[in-house]
Amino acid sequence: MFMDHAVSAARLVNELMLVSVLVAGEGAEAFSAALAEAGAAAEALSMADPGSGYDLAVLLGAPDPDAAPDMHAFVQSLSAASERLLLVPLPPPGEDPTLAPPSLPELTRWFEIFAELGYQPVVDFDASFVAAGAFLVDRGATAAESELAAFADRLQSVPSQAPAASPPLPEPALRAELDSLHERLAEHEARALALSEEVARHEAALHAAELRNAGWDGLRDWVNAAVRDPARDTEAALRHDLPVLALLRGSDFPPIDFSLPSQPTPKGWLRRLFKPAAAEKAGGAAPLVLEETAQVRASTYFDPAWYIASTPELCGGACIDPVFHYVLVGAARGADPGPWFDTAAYRASHPESASSSLSPLAHAIRAGAPEIAA
Repeated sequence: MFMDHAVSAARLVNELMLVSVLVAGEGAEAFSAALAEAGAAAEALSMADPGSGYDLAVLLGAPDPDAAPDMHAFVQSLSAASERLLLVPLPPPGEDPTLAPPSLPELTRWFEIFAELGYQPVVDFDASFVAAGAFLVDRGATAAESELAAFADRLQSVPSQAPAASPPLPEPALRAELDSLHERLAEHEARALALSEEVARHEAALHAAELRNAGWDGLRDWVNAAVRDPARDTEAALRHDLPVLALLRGSDFPPIDFSLPSQPTPKGWLRRLFKPAAAEKAGGAAPLVLEETAQVRASTYFDPAWYIASTPELCGGACIDPVFHYVLVGAARGADPGPWFDTAAYRASHPESASSSLSPLAHAIRAGAPEIAA
């Protein structure tokens, strides 16, 4: 069997100290490229004009000289190229690459051809690493008949490339191996089951997230259409929401005692709604609900869709305006107006806001707090 190009070429270059090589026969281009990679100036020959002065000529060809009538003439022409010639017997293209060494009669014929050209086998160089039955001849080589006979025997005893069959395992060893395989199979099945369960959990979480996102998109559409509508009648919205908001405040906060006339005039409405008396007695600004809700509604820190999603009671029955809910109910209970305003952190850094009737966000807006100044 022809061995690995790169390995064979590197060994040839190193062991024969090659500088220039001529390669002829089937596959000459590939083998000459491998020799060049190994550091030798290699040339592939496809015609019977080899030139001269090469350190080595390599002939890749059939092992039987009778199979190619012009082989003798071709070898003779190669002898002009180099003092050393390596014969690499290869099977014809398309046949089984496993190649037995040439038989003794074939070797005798080859040796006769080389002897006529002044070559002798190099008996101390084993070229089987290139191919089974490969051998090197040299015009300067000499060998006794006994050495030549031993050399021929060695060529014909190249070991087979087929791997040796492993001896059968005894029954206990086979049973132990089978048990081990069953254990490994059970481990893989358990791991596969765990992975499938994890995949199912992730798929369920993904489905829930998709549902939440779909609901969030719908909620944001409603907020944009209803709550942030600049034409919205704020007074009418507060009139609609006050009864529900008063119930939501419960007993833990003072009731909302706005007296709203059935047909309020703007001035009467404002006088009744703003209830400035207590704040005016304290010398401060009146906590005007409409003014506060207008400031909160305009702030980028109040996200009505986010606030509704985090406060399920807002849409129990008729939806309540989230700004009114935050100002009159949610802020007093520590609710955040959006994901970018932390009520607890603001209370901690501004303790004076706890005594204010304003919501934390409205307090921050009016105080020009650094948290929302950017």
